[in-house]
Amino acid sequence: MADIDDASARILARLRQEFIETARDQIEDIEVALDRLENGDGDAGEDLLGIQREIHNIKGQGPTFGFPLTGRVAHMLEDYLINADGLKPENLPDIRVYLGLMVNLISTDETLADDDPQDLLNSLPTGQVVTYSHQKAYDVSVLLVMPSGLQRKMVARELLSCGFRVMRAYDSIEAISVAVDVQPEIVFINYEMTPFTGYELCNALAAITALKHINIVLLTSHDEEDPHLRDLPDNVSVVHKHADFTEAIGELMIGWGVFGTVA
Repeated sequence: MADIDDASARILARLRQEFIETARDQIEDIEVALDRLENGDGDAGEDLLGIQREIHNIKGQGPTFGFPLTGRVAHMLEDYLINADGLKPENLPDIRVYLGLMVNLISTDETLADDDPQDLLNSLPTGQVVTYSHQKAYDVSVLLVMPSGLQRKMVARELLSCGFRVMRAYDSIEAISVAVDVQPEIVFINYEMTPFTGYELCNALAAITALKHINIVLLTSHDEEDPHLRDLPDNVSVVHKHADFTEAIGELMIGWGVFGTVA
């Protein structure tokens, strides 16, 4: 048994080292692509696809090989690139901030002095400057737990126009992991999610002590009196999907004070 354990440990150590070397190469490739774009020699569309592919690989493999924070930074960069809607000259310095942090995390086995992981994540650039109705927005992090599609794009666009930091989770399990790491101020959850529903996710998040302060919005097509919406936690607001649901979301956020005193 000891020999099997030793062999497994050696295999894991080798795979971990391979991840470190591959991730460094991938980050270097991204830096080369950014240099090309900065010098006017690159193709923004083609380079963006390549960068997204490399970042997605780091995001998926980081936690597997003992670099969960690196994977989360890659996740946030992936969202940043979606939010930026293309590679623009003004975004390149921001992207380098993400890359620099990932290099430091990998080089130090994710032990960056006494830095708090949440502070590190929240210090990363958002790239957003426009605010809702010209009101000043606080530094607000928002997690979208919605399937890909037009509706998620609509909600994301509204939130980005507020200058908020927007992250995405693609299923309920990933949402819990992201929420614990980032501790967003607001979580938007679609009722129809997998592998368990948005209703169940609301209850799961509300049961986590570190997340009791967050505001949760459950987006649903169910009627107000539908039994599917009974006994939700106190920090959950239900917004029904109808023509003016984005206005309903705006009213909620104003009520939470994320825009300060609205004129």
